Amino acid sequence: MKSYRHKTGVTLVEILIVVAVIAILATMVVGIATRINNQSKEQLTKNTFALLNAALGQFRDYGYNYNYKAPPTAPAPVRDFYRGLDFPLDCNGLPLEPALGTALGAAGAEIIPPGVLHDLNYSGSEALYFFLSRVPASRQTLDKIDDSLITNLSFDKQPMNITIGVKIFPLLRIIDPWGTTLHYDYYNELTLDPKSKRTFPEITSAGPDRIFGTGDDITNR
Repeated sequence: MKSYRHKTGVTLVEILIVVAVIAILATMVVGIATRINNQSKEQLTKNTFALLNAALGQFRDYGYNYNYKAPPTAPAPVRDFYRGLDFPLDCNGLPLEPALGTALGAAGAEIIPPGVLHDLNYSGSEALYFFLSRVPASRQTLDKIDDSLITNLSFDKQPMNITIGVKIFPLLRIIDPWGTTLHYDYYNELTLDPKSKRTFPEITSAGPDRIFGTGDDITNR
């Protein structure tokens, strides 16, 4: 009498099917986790914008006065420009030191330590934080922003400070949860045209892709 043995092993095709199913499930899990993570960060960004909007409103209500002293040769629109500012300076893409020094009527300003790699794209957010922190009510609102979104690290990860006159201030700025510095836009910082001022400043996060001007940007509007 013949006896038959049943084969209990699995074939290569079955192994490949199992591997493919696991890969698909892993991709789905990673995709879902990434989406949930981004949704959480988007909500944190919106909460931060709500606080910044409140701080900007408090700054405007306070009526902060800049100490800018225009040279006699400056055109009248430029001489009067700083008097008409209701919100913090807009320094996007510009060296921060002369902008702060000029607006405060200080003899000078300098980022320290010397030689630190300061990205000009930080200037707008740094000016925003600096001036909001000078108004007591706005400063209390800033304190409610998540600590992970406040930094003074330079492009090469060094802590930055700024000297204005004889005082030293930490050069803090606000970033989004993806690590990109927020963009602050109040007026045309190149022309100082009074007509270019917004009724209320616009603050923008580059979103998950960390590139400004794309569909996943988040704004305070």
